Amino acid sequence: MPVPAVDPEVQTLLDTADTGVFPVYGLDEVLADPQRYAPLRTRPGTPVDDQVTVRDLDIPGPGGQLRLRVYRPDTPEDLPMILYVHGGAFTYGSPEAEEGRSLRYARDVRAVVVSVDYRLAPEHPYPAAADDAYAALTWIAANPAELGGDPGRIAVAGGSAGGNIAASTALRARDQAGPRLLFQSLTYPSVDGSLTTTSAREFTDTPVLNRGALELAVRYYAKDGHADPYAFPSRAADLSGLPPTYIAVAEIDPLRDEGLDYAARLSAAGVTTELVQVPGAVHGFDLLFPQARISERNLADQVRALREALHR
Repeated sequence: MPVPAVDPEVQTLLDTADTGVFPVYGLDEVLADPQRYAPLRTRPGTPVDDQVTVRDLDIPGPGGQLRLRVYRPDTPEDLPMILYVHGGAFTYGSPEAEEGRSLRYARDVRAVVVSVDYRLAPEHPYPAAADDAYAALTWIAANPAELGGDPGRIAVAGGSAGGNIAASTALRARDQAGPRLLFQSLTYPSVDGSLTTTSAREFTDTPVLNRGALELAVRYYAKDGHADPYAFPSRAADLSGLPPTYIAVAEIDPLRDEGLDYAARLSAAGVTTELVQVPGAVHGFDLLFPQARISERNLADQVRALREALHR
């Protein structure tokens, strides 16, 4: 399969990127060396939005204290809540690393966004991250007054590895009579783990996420290709009864076909599903280059889908 052309604006940004410690090429080389990916775990500076209050709180978690970073628009009304799960190949990242998206969701969806600082692989392989996210979901549903939130209007959202964990959280909530979710928003989610899709086999040297990095991420998270659907949600035999879903995939991404397949299975199971494939986009395009036109359009689309689901 020939690799499609990258969006020209994104290609220019890739060629001139100054992304600090994050490599736009060769992520596999970084993930292969713990000393090299350690800087990706640092907490970057906090963006400012004068319409959103940001605070941290600690809750009891499966592995000890679990940090939640809360983004709340400055309004006295009870708002819907979004549990947000950051990405990072299961091995790096933090709520701060994706703070721009959390602030955007809080301000434009008009929701309390709770970003969970889950435990990272390989030190903490599956089920640590999935357990942390589910613990965060049950806590926010049981403690809405702490957040100024409405427990009847909760969604989960995440991208890449965070999309995996968000989807896992939705499955667990369904299976374990957990909090009722109105919606799940998954951006280029890593939901399969088999590495057998066409895009995973043929998109080997794509920018940001390449085949080698994907192999390492799956091995670090679920060392033996864990068949548990809470590790990789596309392995669930039955997807019925899940909340309405929005899935966005990037055209030039090894994870593309996992998202396409998951959307098709959700729809076949009777779940209302909206699927968007962003032409010319690479993995993480909207986080790395939010100024690009395709990023702005897709971020606005994510906001629109969440707002429609949570403010009916």
